[in-house]
Amino acid sequence: MKNYLIMGLIFALLIASGCAGTEKPEQKSGEPIKIGVLVSYTGSLGTYGQGMARGAELARDEINRKGIKGSNVTLIIEDTGSDATKATDAARKLINVDKVQVIIGAVSSTETLAIAPIANQNKVVVISATSTAASVTDAGDYIFRVVGSDALQGEAMAKVAEKKNYTKAATLVQNNDYGKGLEAVIKSKFNGTVVKSVQYGTGRTDYKTELQGIKEANPDVIMFVGYPAEASMILLDSKKIDLNVPWIAAEGIADPKMFENPEVAARMEGMLLTRPASTAENPDYKNFVSVHKQVYGVEPGIYADTYYDATMLAALAIENSGNDGEKIKNALPVISRTYKGVSGNKPFDKNGDVPQDYAILEVKNKAMVTIGSWNPAAGVTLQ
Repeated sequence: MKNYLIMGLIFALLIASGCAGTEKPEQKSGEPIKIGVLVSYTGSLGTYGQGMARGAELARDEINRKGIKGSNVTLIIEDTGSDATKATDAARKLINVDKVQVIIGAVSSTETLAIAPIANQNKVVVISATSTAASVTDAGDYIFRVVGSDALQGEAMAKVAEKKNYTKAATLVQNNDYGKGLEAVIKSKFNGTVVKSVQYGTGRTDYKTELQGIKEANPDVIMFVGYPAEASMILLDSKKIDLNVPWIAAEGIADPKMFENPEVAARMEGMLLTRPASTAENPDYKNFVSVHKQVYGVEPGIYADTYYDATMLAALAIENSGNDGEKIKNALPVISRTYKGVSGNKPFDKNGDVPQDYAILEVKNKAMVTIGSWNPAAGVTLQ
């Protein structure tokens, strides 16, 4: 276990020597240890897939510099297509064909909830790096996640709105577990009035009807939950109907890829967003960013760091307990108490959940700038 708890030092040394990401891991003689990874290369979350995989791959490379008891880790990466049925098929393949004992993923909360019964039945551990719906808390003994529950993020969004003196909110959320879960928390935590609630579907080319209903309700803020593909269309449609109201969005669109369309970027100017707290002052995170830029030529996108941490925790548990699902499940809570991740500390509670603070971002000149934070103890702090 100590091999990986000093990963920050290893990263620093690798960067200093100029060999991080380029040093070829030594080939070990033991049977490869397979870890399944579910990402979304396609579908509504396809914009994130490559970054997710890169985070897991950087962890694999770091692990394989030392190895696990004479073996290398092999990642078996599957595309869920941002779809629960495809995620379920991919999980069955990883479990029944590839015989993995741990899966990193799935991506959306709906996907993770779909694969949870299969994982629990087969005693295979799932560590999601992205699924935030409150309902994931009760998904079963073999389900863990390294991101906070939306029971926390929904409160953060509500309290940001209050801090900005908004009293009349509209909720506009994707019609899935992620969106509906956040909507429920926002409604319960917002001390103002929710004047309109809209749940929208995917695969549409026009959202003006939903937006017109919001406009007629006359809110002073829109609380938005969704993903980039639909969010871009919604923002452009809001301009077409002159819906000029401030927005507060969840982390689903807190990614620079939203700025690739100049019209969307312009529409986002001034938007506030919540996102799992930046670990910018964490030296391990700084090293992670440096290595990522060396290897891939770009900074990591959202979720690359959490995929890294989920993969590292899986390796730690395997090293500590052996490559057996039940033993991995039992080892994870213990190991997580001392794990110092690139995305922060990850002490799992009895439900496989982790504590989480949130950064408050504002869009300024095609950049998401941190302007404050929220946590359960301190509440909202704005700079």
